[in-house]
This record gives sequence, structure tokens and C-alpha cells, in this order.
Amino acid sequence: MEALIYGYLRDDLADGHSKELEAAMSSLAREEGLCFAATFHESTGGDGAAFAELTAELKRADAHHVVVPSLDHFAGQTIPRDILIAKLAQEAAARVWTVES
Repeated sequence: MEALIYGYLRDDLADGHSKELEAAMSSLAREEGLCFAATFHESTGGDGAAFAELTAELKRADAHHVVVPSLDHFAGQTIPRDILIAKLAQEAAARVWTVES
């Protein structure tokens, strides 16, 4: 059985291209042999509700992979971004993948 991977996307950064970004995340998952389960959409910048739901779902599903279009979808600044990535690693042993290389 393939490991699950969940997408995380900030709609305020998607600039109306959510479907295309989600397709790119799903494509990366397939290429890496992972099963793309769902995308959590953060509709309000800085709100964090979807991030909390993502973390809870990773734990519930015993999943350990998250894909984002770019690390900016966690936060625009390095320190808050690193804190969110560390939180995923600590709470769900999750690895973060990015579409943008």
C-alpha cells in the first residue's frame, strides 16, 4: 500500500491557480510513489485553521508526508516557516515535499 501524502495550500498565495497547484502536487506525489489523499486549503492568511486540521489528520491517518507548492505556503518569512515545518516533524513525523525546486 502506498504511503499517504497531504497537500497544504494557502489560497491567498495561489492567485486563482489553486486547481493547477493542486494538480502539480498530485503529480509529484505520483512520481514519488505516494498516494495523494487531499489538500488542506488555508483561506485566510495567518489564520492557521487548515494547518491545525492538517496536523490532526496526519496523526489520525498515521501519515508522514506533506506537499506544498513552495515553502512560502507555510509562511513568507524563514523563522515562522521553520517553526511550522518543525511542528509537522515533531507532532506527525512528517516530511515536507515541495513542487518548486
